[in-house]
Amino acid sequence: MKKTLLLLAILLPALHAFSQDDPKGRAIVDQVIAKNKSYKSFDADFSSRLVNNASKLDITQQGNLKLKDRKFRLTLLDNVVINDGQALYTYSKKTNEVTITDPSEMDETLDPANLFNVYEKGFKSQYVGTGTEDGVAVETIKLFPLDPAKKAFHTVILTVDKNKMEPKKVVLKYKDGNEVTYILKRFVPNAEMVDALFTFDKSKYPGVEVNDMR
Repeated sequence: MKKTLLLLAILLPALHAFSQDDPKGRAIVDQVIAKNKSYKSFDADFSSRLVNNASKLDITQQGNLKLKDRKFRLTLLDNVVINDGQALYTYSKKTNEVTITDPSEMDETLDPANLFNVYEKGFKSQYVGTGTEDGVAVETIKLFPLDPAKKAFHTVILTVDKNKMEPKKVVLKYKDGNEVTYILKRFVPNAEMVDALFTFDKSKYPGVEVNDMR
């Protein structure tokens, strides 16, 4: 459960120190946030890599995130996480069980609905510079929590497509030595989606064990 929620930080962060905020870095982050707020939905494919050199940990996986308003469906190799607006369903393919929790109890930094908005407040920025990745012009910004004691990570490195003002890569550096890198491979804003995508239908998971923690 904790490992799965960690991977939401897509997104998670999405696609969201110094005594003074860096105006150039802040301006880029604000543009990304403003554009995100204009989306009614999006469909995104991404890869994630978790590395910890001390423990020789290196895990890579692919994922897909569909979001519509406050609802989302996150699909990973072994897990599916669905928020239907009333409940959060975390399904494990390995054990064929689903855990149901209250979405309001989820950390806002792990909620894909706050993909970029979470960085609107509570962070300071440092503009790093421009570059090119996979033939795409990018700009890179570092973000630092204003209250580090309340965050599990100390630095977020956000790489943005300079022309589209959309995130291309996010690196989260955690206090425990973990480093998580998310790379956005496909991003379709305002994608058409049926509401059934954001419901957990038990009939599609024969014999599923239900753990209702609400």
